[in-house]
Order: sequence, then C-alpha cells, then structure tokens
Amino acid sequence: MTCLWGSIKLSAQDIPGVEEKGIVYRNVKMTGAFIHSRGMGLTYRRGKMETGFRSAMFDFSLLTMRHPKEIRSVNPFSDNAGGYVYGKLNSLLILRTGYGKHFILHPQGDKGGIETGFSIFGGASWGLIKPVYLTVFYFDDQFGVREKTERYDPQKHFPDNISGRAPFTKGISESSLTAGLYGTIAMNFEFGKQQKNLRMIETGISADAFARPVPMVAFNAKNQIFVTLFIRVMYGKLWNRND
Repeated sequence: MTCLWGSIKLSAQDIPGVEEKGIVYRNVKMTGAFIHSRGMGLTYRRGKMETGFRSAMFDFSLLTMRHPKEIRSVNPFSDNAGGYVYGKLNSLLILRTGYGKHFILHPQGDKGGIETGFSIFGGASWGLIKPVYLTVFYFDDQFGVREKTERYDPQKHFPDNISGRAPFTKGISESSLTAGLYGTIAMNFEFGKQQKNLRMIETGISADAFARPVPMVAFNAKNQIFVTLFIRVMYGKLWNRND
C-alpha cells in the first residue's frame, strides 16, 4: 500500500488489514519555492514519519512582503531603468521558523494517482525592516543637475526629483528586527511516481503577526498582521539512516 510522500510502503504490522509488505521510510526532507498574494519565497522542511498517515516536520521559509499599494514608477528623464516605488518607506523580509504536521486524506494507492492531504505549521516569524534609499536629482546654478543617494523622505522627495531606487544593499546597516508569530494551513497534492522522490503542490493561507506595526508606505496605515494566499511547489526525498 502506498501513502504519504510519494510511494511509502507499509507492512501489515504498521496498518492492520494491509497484506502487502514493503519498506517503511522514517525520514523526509523537502525544498520548494512559492508565490503568494504579496510576494514570493523559498521553503525547506525536514522531519520524520510518525505513522503511515502522519508526519512531523520543522519548517523554514524566507519570503518577501509587499504592501498592496506599491506601484512601480519610472522617471522618464532618468537613466535609472529599474524604477522605484513611490512612497515606499521600508522593505520587509520575513524568516519563518516553525514546526508542524502533515496528514493524509486520500492515499495514492498501489496504482498511483494523486495523493491528497493537509498540513498545519506554526512558529516564530522574524521580520527584517530595511529602509528604502533613492537616487535624487538636485539642481543648482554652479553644478547643474546632480544625483545624490538619500533615504526616502515623503516631505522632500517627489516624483519630479526622484531619479530611481538605490542599490538594495544601501540601508542594510540601518535595518531593524521585529519578532512575531506565524501560522499556515494548506491542502497538499503529491504526485511522485518513484518510491524515494517527492513532488508536491500545495496551496493555502498564511498569517504573520508582529509585535509592533511595520511602516511600509507613506500616508498609509502601518501593518502589524499580514494575511496571504499562496501556491507552493516542493521536491524532496525519503530515506532511512542506512540509505
């Protein structure tokens, strides 16, 4: 009988009434990438099988988080082709470190097919808040037009004097950290055909709640709770200690 994470075969001693004998895998790890309603990210999970229909894993994800009112602009008089987001005060990068479980709803069966299940994860959420820097036009009679790199200030920087964004690394030394909690619930669809190789698509909802509000875009309310929808593609493998 095949079930969780591709083609996990369980012997009769593991599930009453199952006659087919096979290998029971105890370890699982997966990596993947996802897009969500406010950005994108990467995921790594590692854990163990608890039963034939349940596994427990550590969960690590690194993701970007945008404000819904971010709109990219380009100054037609600038050579900065990358553009900038007018009004953006800070960039937010989130690291999730947690733990959770995956449950099978419908196994693949011996003839293959798509295995369906669901998972729940939760833990600590760490937000890196990095200030936004821009290149700005300055005009004077002696030097003409010059460009300077400055931290965005909504009181002095406007579309007519912003050239474009500065390199992303500018402002990292001024970043601050905020801590919080996250939770994720997802439906999983596993369609691996080989015994040790895993292929999965999952979709669901996540929420990150931080201890203090994060200022992201000028003249808009600060965000403290971020709720996102996502779709994730994951690959991995099963193994035992001696494999």
